[in-house]
Amino acid sequence: MRTDFPVVDPESTVAAAASRFAETGCCSLPVVERGRFVGALDSLDVAARAASGDLDPARANVRMLMRRETASCAPETTLAEARQLMLRTRANTLFVTEPDARLVGIIDLVTLLAADEAASSAGPEPEWDKRVRGDAI
Repeated sequence: MRTDFPVVDPESTVAAAASRFAETGCCSLPVVERGRFVGALDSLDVAARAASGDLDPARANVRMLMRRETASCAPETTLAEARQLMLRTRANTLFVTEPDARLVGIIDLVTLLAADEAASSAGPEPEWDKRVRGDAI
């Protein structure tokens, strides 16, 4: 799980969000309002809308394009559960949130594959692999 990630405010312009995509190399930005996770903005959605010509990135805000329904889990979720959730929802990004909707981490496919690789080469499941956050059971 990554705990250092860029976020975007729902009132930011799509142009500002596009700059964040370019700066960070991220494909999906969590949208956070007053400290609470409220959705996600995907770079492909922004590109598709911009290419269609029906969006002015300098005037449109993130709230207009963000996805409110996203795949998320609790910090206590195991990596196996996270993997199953990503497969079931066909999500390439999983947002890790506390019960109060505070975003504490992000799991993407690359992170998940790296964790799987580390776990399989380490023999029995290490304690850090038992929970998304790294907490032992």
